[in-house]
Amino acid sequence: MPLESTYNPKQNRILGSLETNDYSRLQDDLGLVELKLGQVLYESGDTVGYVYFPITCIVSLIFTTQKGGTAELAITGNDGLVGIPMVLGGDSTTHRVVVQSAGVAYRAKVEVIRWELDQGGELQHLALRYTQALMTQMAQSIVCNRFHTVDQQLCRWLLGSMDLLPGNELNMTQELIANMLGVRREAVTEAAGKLQAANLIEYSRGHIQILDRSGLESRACECYAAVKAEYERIFHLQSSIRGASRPRPNPASVRHRAEARLQQSPHPEPKTAWDNAQLVHELQVHQIELEMSNEELLHAYEEADSLRERYADIYDFAPVGYFTLDPLGVIIDMNLAGAVLLGTKGSQKSRHRFAAFLKPDEVDKFNGFVGDVLQTKKKVRCESVLAANAHRPEVAIRIEAAPDSEGRECRMVVIEALGGPMARPAQ
Repeated sequence: MPLESTYNPKQNRILGSLETNDYSRLQDDLGLVELKLGQVLYESGDTVGYVYFPITCIVSLIFTTQKGGTAELAITGNDGLVGIPMVLGGDSTTHRVVVQSAGVAYRAKVEVIRWELDQGGELQHLALRYTQALMTQMAQSIVCNRFHTVDQQLCRWLLGSMDLLPGNELNMTQELIANMLGVRREAVTEAAGKLQAANLIEYSRGHIQILDRSGLESRACECYAAVKAEYERIFHLQSSIRGASRPRPNPASVRHRAEARLQQSPHPEPKTAWDNAQLVHELQVHQIELEMSNEELLHAYEEADSLRERYADIYDFAPVGYFTLDPLGVIIDMNLAGAVLLGTKGSQKSRHRFAAFLKPDEVDKFNGFVGDVLQTKKKVRCESVLAANAHRPEVAIRIEAAPDSEGRECRMVVIEALGGPMARPAQ
């Protein structure tokens, strides 16, 4: 039996929580993959190419020291996604991502997921909520490793892993568990022996079976319950604020979305020959209307492309730097003059915050400036200083910024300050 008939993307908690139209638009971009035990999805420093949505596998986020020591930061299963750096605006990972328990997952190219996240829709809300829950798991793991015994840590780890699997069995060696917990193998052997002697688990040659879950929970520290409660709380939050949705062009999924919408509000079938003739007439008229609309839309796209080409050179080769920042100060777009001013490449814009190019003592002031622009929704001016780099010395700059109509972007004009001091910020 093919894997596609056994699994579906909605078995992942995030994908299963998407609204019908959002899910059907993304469905054709999801590919099912088998992940093997120990398979490395990302190494530290790797550029994220795919975002994974686990179904039956468990993935560990692992930090490795320079001396080769390892410790597990968090685990991800069918409750979330793998590729958090991309959700937070980054391109590369700072840790190793390894398959802890073999199984299947769906994956999509990072460009597809980034587009969906940029729309500020349900996927963005779910991904950010999951990131918050994952951070809670990481923080609780630090507390657990610092204050609780290996026995308690092993109980917490087993329960957390079993929550992400359909049954009560796990294939995992004691050596791997020790690496995940960052403790000696002998300590894990001793702890597992105690649990087996108490008839809570059965362990044999890398195969672990939970015999008494309630007994295991009673021996675990409060960290397991705290993390589980946070996951449940986060996923039950309602997304009351939504950004303006701009559907991603994906002709391949239009039919799926149309069929899904038809199932939500089915239309009555024609009963007579006259009804059939009337239906055919309406469909023919509607087809002509669509063809006319497509012609007008195509003409509008051609005009837009013409205008874009006409003004692209003016934007890129203007003698001043143009920048567009998101609310966190990450560079969304910049022209050639802006890239030259910062000493970076235009293709690397989404990797940097504008404040990273300023002198350290100017960063707080600039971050407050961006906040003022987005909150007041007015044109604001300020002065700052770019730190020296390999191509130029330290340079003073003048910035004039204004928000977009929705207050989600800060658009700036930046020039070198050759004259006197700038006027006070406009109120």
